[in-house]
Amino acid sequence: SADPGVQYDTTINDWHTCPADGRVIASNPCSEYMFLDDTACNLASLNLMQFRNQDGSFKVAEFEHAVRLWTLVREISVMMAQFPAEKIAELSYKFRTLGLGYANFGGLLMASGIPYDSDVGRAYCGAITALMTGVAYKVSAEIAAELGAFPGYPANRDSTLRVLRNHRRAAHGQARDYEDLATQPVPLDHHHCPDRPLLEAAVKAWDDAVGMAEAHGVRNAQVSVIA
Repeated sequence: SADPGVQYDTTINDWHTCPADGRVIASNPCSEYMFLDDTACNLASLNLMQFRNQDGSFKVAEFEHAVRLWTLVREISVMMAQFPAEKIAELSYKFRTLGLGYANFGGLLMASGIPYDSDVGRAYCGAITALMTGVAYKVSAEIAAELGAFPGYPANRDSTLRVLRNHRRAAHGQARDYEDLATQPVPLDHHHCPDRPLLEAAVKAWDDAVGMAEAHGVRNAQVSVIA
């Protein structure tokens, strides 16, 4: 069980990649996994403290490599996992949702001397998250180029690409011109991000991800979660 929380139905479904197969009704108890009923996220987390240099900078190249590796591992795990019900297994194969995430962000902030509840802290968190998800979707598109997109992709192509384009706009720090959103998102705060190479890598990752996805589709309806 978990504490009850408020879920914003319009926002949740505005960012839903597969509305042709139904609305997102609820989340799992920790609320990191927002997708169709009877699906699974195939979870894995990266320890962010392993990607901090002695000078406080972030190991961007190493983090990108880890995200690429674990996106592929999670994709393989869809075919190897043991699911508790036939319906969950069936829909996991159809949508191939992944749950790559990270842990120890609080430790990273403390080690870096950055206040947890601060503009700099939030911008740092946003840049790491944008880099992780952008690289993961790029890898997903690379896999799709070789093996094909997830089986549910053709019916949801327009929605999936719209969501990815909106993520790219947020990574670029745009405040407007989003597609079909009831509520404007909070974009990545470029001004307060303490690591410029990290920020630049996050923006590039989303440019690459959208370009690859438009050409090949994606292998996974979702790629990341944060509990």
